[in-house]
Amino acid sequence: MLESGAPELYRLAFAKGNPLRLVTVKISAAKAQRRKESRKELQKRGLPLRLCAFAGEILCTACAVVVIMCFAAAIARANGSNTVTINVAPSGEVRIEAHSSSTPNSWSFRNSYAGILGIAERIDDFRAATSSDQDAKARKIATGEFRSEFEAGKISYRVNVSKPAAGDVSHVSWIAGDYGLLMLADLLPQDFKNVSVQFDLPAGWSVASGNSGDTNFDPEKAIFFVGRSFRQAGKSVEGMKVTTVLGGTWPFKDRDVLSAATKVMKNYVELTGFKLSANSFIMIAPLPVKVGSIKWRAETRGSTVVLLIDPAASFDHWVGQLSVIFTHELLHLWVPNALQLEGDYDWFFEGFTLYTALQTALKLKIVNFKEYLDTLARVYDSYLSYADDLSLIDASERRWTTPGSLVYDKGMLVAFLYDLRIRKESGGNATLADRYRELFSGHVAAKANGNEAIIALLDSAPAMNGFAKIYVENSAKLELEQVLPAYGLTLNSSARQSELRVNPKLNAEQKQLLRSLGLRK
Repeated sequence: MLESGAPELYRLAFAKGNPLRLVTVKISAAKAQRRKESRKELQKRGLPLRLCAFAGEILCTACAVVVIMCFAAAIARANGSNTVTINVAPSGEVRIEAHSSSTPNSWSFRNSYAGILGIAERIDDFRAATSSDQDAKARKIATGEFRSEFEAGKISYRVNVSKPAAGDVSHVSWIAGDYGLLMLADLLPQDFKNVSVQFDLPAGWSVASGNSGDTNFDPEKAIFFVGRSFRQAGKSVEGMKVTTVLGGTWPFKDRDVLSAATKVMKNYVELTGFKLSANSFIMIAPLPVKVGSIKWRAETRGSTVVLLIDPAASFDHWVGQLSVIFTHELLHLWVPNALQLEGDYDWFFEGFTLYTALQTALKLKIVNFKEYLDTLARVYDSYLSYADDLSLIDASERRWTTPGSLVYDKGMLVAFLYDLRIRKESGGNATLADRYRELFSGHVAAKANGNEAIIALLDSAPAMNGFAKIYVENSAKLELEQVLPAYGLTLNSSARQSELRVNPKLNAEQKQLLRSLGLRK
């Protein structure tokens, strides 16, 4: 996923231009209702940090809509899952009632995600009841922490999601105007693992999700789009199902979104040699708040990509902008979401993903070679703007607790250097893309340490042995001005903005290398 201000890749587009299973629907009478912790320290407190995101329109003019996801409550309980009813008010108040298959006496809600603190402060009016429906006398003992005197199988509480902020709008639940995103990871207690969900929505609203039809889905990955007038389209790509759902009015055609997404996904099947098993879901909705110069926010969680865009953004080429965003966010469906690696290897699944996305944009002719070089030069300027005193592994562990974008910028530039070096040493016969195919070939063990597995993979080519130790494990500062001339590139970083250009006097080897990279001359 992309954080605000980090991805220089996406600025270039500003200048440049199984089908979803139907949910069961029941109509009921409307109710008058309403940084300084390290990543490891946060994980000790049970706060996951990386998750490392739409059914057809249902209209009802006089009634609230209740959408049943999964099995009926009685069947779900028999299967040992937790059943949840989510009542949504247009004002942004969400009332949740949950029945647990167990009878705990304490509940903990996520209070931190992706550097956002205080998420659980939105929860109030928490109540608990025993199996005989008696008050279990619950009380709040800390932010997001509740305890009852007696064991309770039923809880209810209110969550205020009416005030999204620019920094968290793509990462946590919100409702604003006619739309909202509900993410179970910040709405439910953290010990709720297998969940069956029922929605009670305002009149005229519907719900859409890539999770619809699942009997027991994971709250860590579940995202629901609620609101009015969704438009849905689907397509099969290399045997994989892709569904897009759009809300709002846009200066592009809905079919262009699906076309751009499927083109990128087809490329990533070729890149990785791996077909996703889960249906991929792309949600696009208007940004509910004003943000800075980057007029969109994105999150990829599980098999769902959420893209929030300012409808008033003055993009010169809207479809090109969408395509560039997709090159990054859709790769996250594979890396890290389709991998089963552990640990903090953000330098790879963010930094290397940025470079691979840029290479993909070049290959698909979304950008040209000059824009490719200009993007890398801007990333280098960003990298030079702050001190580089951390290895990429250390920077990944401290990603949410330190300022700057080292994981993105340095990670992307190291991927660039790796790609150059392996192409040069192999005479253009090997590329960084080969490592992705090996990563998905089945040779990397599930639950392996991500850093160890990927470093071993990067260093597996004889000519690349020791590369990762220098650039990933150590805190060596990048000096591209000295390195790039060997590859036929010149970098002038003395001016206000760095300029990365092709040397007009290339030798035969350099010309072959740059042509393999995407140079067209």
